[in-house]
Amino acid sequence: MNRKKTDRSIVSGGRKLALPGVWERYKQQFLENISDGFISFDRHWNVLHVNTKGSLLLTSERDVLLGTNVYEHWRFNEPEFFAQLRQVSESQVEAVFIEYSQRLHAWFEVKAFPSEEGIYVLFREVAAFVQNVQQEKQYFHSLFEQHPDAIYAMNLSGYYINVNPAAESLTGYSRTELVNQHFQMHIHPQDLPQTKQCFDAAAKGASQRFEARIRTKTGEMIRMKFTNMPIMVEGSIVGVYGIAQDITQQKEMENALQMSEKALAHSQRIARVGHWEMVFEKRVSYWSEETFRIFGFEPRQEPVSLDLIMAHIHPDDQKWVEQQINRARHGHPLRVEYRILRPDGEERIVLSQREVHSDRADSTKMFGIIQDITEQKRTEQLLIESQQRYQSLMTYNADGVTAIDLTGAYIEVNPVFERMTGYRKEELLQLSYSDLLGEDEAAQAGGIWDSFVKEGAPFTLSSKLVHKEGHVIEVATHHIPIIVNREVTGYFTIWRDTSGQKQTDEILRQSEKLAAVGQLAAAVAHEVRNPLTSLKGFTQLLQHQFPTADQSYFDIMKGELERIELISGELLVLAKPKPERFEQRCVNQIVNDVALLLESQANMSAVEIELTLESELPPIFCDENQLKQVFVNIMKNGIESMKDGGKMKIASQRRAQHLALSFTDEGCGIPKEELDKIGDPFYTTKEQGTGLGMMITQKIIQHHKGVMQFESEVGKGTTVTVLLPIEDM
Repeated sequence: MNRKKTDRSIVSGGRKLALPGVWERYKQQFLENISDGFISFDRHWNVLHVNTKGSLLLTSERDVLLGTNVYEHWRFNEPEFFAQLRQVSESQVEAVFIEYSQRLHAWFEVKAFPSEEGIYVLFREVAAFVQNVQQEKQYFHSLFEQHPDAIYAMNLSGYYINVNPAAESLTGYSRTELVNQHFQMHIHPQDLPQTKQCFDAAAKGASQRFEARIRTKTGEMIRMKFTNMPIMVEGSIVGVYGIAQDITQQKEMENALQMSEKALAHSQRIARVGHWEMVFEKRVSYWSEETFRIFGFEPRQEPVSLDLIMAHIHPDDQKWVEQQINRARHGHPLRVEYRILRPDGEERIVLSQREVHSDRADSTKMFGIIQDITEQKRTEQLLIESQQRYQSLMTYNADGVTAIDLTGAYIEVNPVFERMTGYRKEELLQLSYSDLLGEDEAAQAGGIWDSFVKEGAPFTLSSKLVHKEGHVIEVATHHIPIIVNREVTGYFTIWRDTSGQKQTDEILRQSEKLAAVGQLAAAVAHEVRNPLTSLKGFTQLLQHQFPTADQSYFDIMKGELERIELISGELLVLAKPKPERFEQRCVNQIVNDVALLLESQANMSAVEIELTLESELPPIFCDENQLKQVFVNIMKNGIESMKDGGKMKIASQRRAQHLALSFTDEGCGIPKEELDKIGDPFYTTKEQGTGLGMMITQKIIQHHKGVMQFESEVGKGTTVTVLLPIEDM
């Protein structure tokens, strides 16, 4: 008989058996009546006895078998069966095993007992049992081979003894490559201590679940979930079974979910938005971390009772919130704003949005979000207050107020401006800034508007506003930029009616002049000029009578008398201004005339006058004599500042709707801190100046609706720029 290697063999330890005496007496009868086959051998393997059942199972006649020595026969035909019997004979320990006979093509359950004569053998055919065993083996084999998860078997030393196809596919190694390899060869070094610990625990009988990374044949690291369990055979642990699942994607998804949850929590914290789930049956609510923070609590896992929630809602809002919750329970999604009181007493405003769904027929839940909108409500309140202040400024301002976009169109007007212009608001919003100005004013204002809009700076203008009925109103306008997102989007304009103020200003201007120099001018006229004439005459007479005397004294006296005469002349100009005469004149011609007039003085001071005048400049509306007075004063100041000679550069050019005339000298210059004082009464930088000349000059330019600008650097010179408006012909 031969034994299959894959079949189970059970060897049990026992005591040596010696057949009792009764056995000898009744053995023949006993052996014939038992259902098992029986055969006995002596120590030389000769058949001593065989019963009828035994001969039938062995398909041989009893007489043929008796006395036969089966050593040579079974040693070659049934080597494994004979090996088991020889082991019993040598060890003198009984054995029970199942063997398959290749010669008889049958399975036998064999019980072998050592005896004083040799060995006794009981055996019976176990075809049904073996069939069941085989079926179980096939079931196990199918489970092992077809299981989608990797399954492996290891001996107690940790070496693989078998793996299934799923393990081959997962690792990239074939079964042949994996068998007899140690599991440590494939485990990530960082996960090896835990893996060894779990293997040892399974080898001692405790099943283990754990996660670890393994390296595949391609070098890829994948994360696995392992289950290790002991292999039990007849109560003894002979190895370790394992099941492994690839959870790499699952882990990636879990990590992505965790990242998403963290991002959601972070986003909720930034946006101050939390979520909650209310369970009405239990009267509790489950909160997110941010919901706890919104209410001023430390985040925790336990649910929050509805009573606690209501206790932290503002008393004035509790009834309202309860009503909304009841409505929501009946299927009404709601959006509710209410106040809450934190444990420290701080009041916050929150917005809750809710949806209702039923998980079971007897369980209704409500899920929603909550947002802290305190800052938003404060901002809204500030915006409302700002709008109210803006409306107050527009509505109750004593002056006209308008908002104008960058194209000049009106986008808002106040009632005062409606009354000032005679137009209704609806009409004004269809007009532009220049539509309400006269033609001359519109052209002039347009150029200035374009210049200042580019700079984005506030500016002030004097204009003439045309009423709806046609009459002209003198106005002063102050323009303030509207800045949105750091960009100028338009201008607020404040309009003040100065029609009645013009005469008052002129009277005041004259009064100020008279107050400053009127009395002095009259005194000069009556008290100074007549004696001055006498002094000059007698000084000249004395100079002729005493030609041998020191003439320097006479020169000093004459110079001082001429200075007194100059001062008195300027005072008289202030006291008695000449009548104005405005006409169209060419500014280049006026400049040429003044340059020719001062040429001799310039030559005496070693100063060269250089003219760079742009041709074909349009004429301007001006008082020619007053402009000559202005240019003379500017040029004389420049010439006198160049004590060592130099060059006076005079240039003219057009700048949009203005003519620009620049006078540049190479004189001593004026300190920056002194530039703002130019034009103040009696302020001068010259040793013998009166400070009245530049004041008169600026008044003349302002009366011509022009502007004077000063640039100077000490030691290098000064540039005076005069801007005069161009009148459309």
